[in-house]
Amino acid sequence: MAYDGSTTLGEMFSSSRKKGKSGLPTFSVTLQNGLVNREEMNRKTDTNLSPEKHLLVKRGYIAYNMMRMWQGASGVANQDGIVSPAYVVLAPNKDTDSLYASYLFKSSRIIYLFWAYSYGLTKDRLRLYYNDFKKIPVTIPPKLEQIKIAQILSTWDKTIEAVKKLIANSQQQKKALMQKLLTCEKRLPGYKGNWNDSHLTEIAQVIVSPVDKKSETDEIPVELCNYTDVYHNNRITKKLSFMKATAKQTEIDKYTLKIGDVVITKDSETPGDIAIPALVSDDLGGVLCGYHLAIIRPKKKLSDGAYLSYLFSMPRTRYYFFTLATGATRFGLSVGGIQKAHFSLPPIEEQQQIAKVLSSADLEIETLQQKLEFLKTEKRALMQQLLTGKRRVKANA
Repeated sequence: MAYDGSTTLGEMFSSSRKKGKSGLPTFSVTLQNGLVNREEMNRKTDTNLSPEKHLLVKRGYIAYNMMRMWQGASGVANQDGIVSPAYVVLAPNKDTDSLYASYLFKSSRIIYLFWAYSYGLTKDRLRLYYNDFKKIPVTIPPKLEQIKIAQILSTWDKTIEAVKKLIANSQQQKKALMQKLLTCEKRLPGYKGNWNDSHLTEIAQVIVSPVDKKSETDEIPVELCNYTDVYHNNRITKKLSFMKATAKQTEIDKYTLKIGDVVITKDSETPGDIAIPALVSDDLGGVLCGYHLAIIRPKKKLSDGAYLSYLFSMPRTRYYFFTLATGATRFGLSVGGIQKAHFSLPPIEEQQQIAKVLSSADLEIETLQQKLEFLKTEKRALMQQLLTGKRRVKANA
């Protein structure tokens, strides 16, 4: 069954240029969250314009950023407020449900049309003016069905937001747990006694690889763990796409990664990218450590790789490694710098138990993240069906 009628966005919305007034909150249009109160945003959004020079956006109106509408920068107002005069404010007509329209404006087909009707020589200069916006053709259902569709999609959004909050809470709990368990502030049941201060070289072997992505005809083809791999949830697994390279047999023998190795970044242009850790948790089948990385290979009777990966991921440890680095515009950890590091560690058995506890927290977070991705995928599929008329819903008058 097809939709009941074809129309244009200009028949659904008129452009409102009513001036703002003092006492109302100021909103900004964001790509991810629609209209957001500026006071709730982290970035600096000061303006010298008076409220009267802003545009009034009433509850139920939609505002969009002309320069970013082709990327989906629009949002519906849930209360009266004011927005930048550089935005376009849309007032819905009596047959338009603005919440439905806000979902429609995020659909892939309409996003494409926003791009097609925008003007500009380059992407950073594309603008969708109202006079062009209003010409865009759409096919929509009656208002009661619009309202029903918006209610269905809003329910999915609420579920997605609830899972996001669960993830944020779990991440915060894990962070607090790491702070306590990795600093001896809290001990696991059955463990007592003092922790030992040890140099890294006493508990692990430090290996810095010279193998880079260059290929030599007389060398053996290999796969190389590169700089970006360590950003993958602090785990290096077979699922990653490793860099193609070549190496000598002696290099293969020495720099092949093993399960339980901890890989850290040893040089970067930014301090925050120094010593990012990643645990080798799979048998990688002969993947070598790359030039910008260093292997910390635990001595099995003294240290546990999973424990070290958690220890190294703490902000205080990352900063500590940075103090051991050298450089002004590009920072680097030498073998000597890494070997100077020393830490207070519990016995190996306690390290392993702490790592198990934190791994369980990671598994809980990963499960929630998978659920979140599933919900997002299902919502996108539902939007595709509901907003194109492939699937209709009954709406009671």
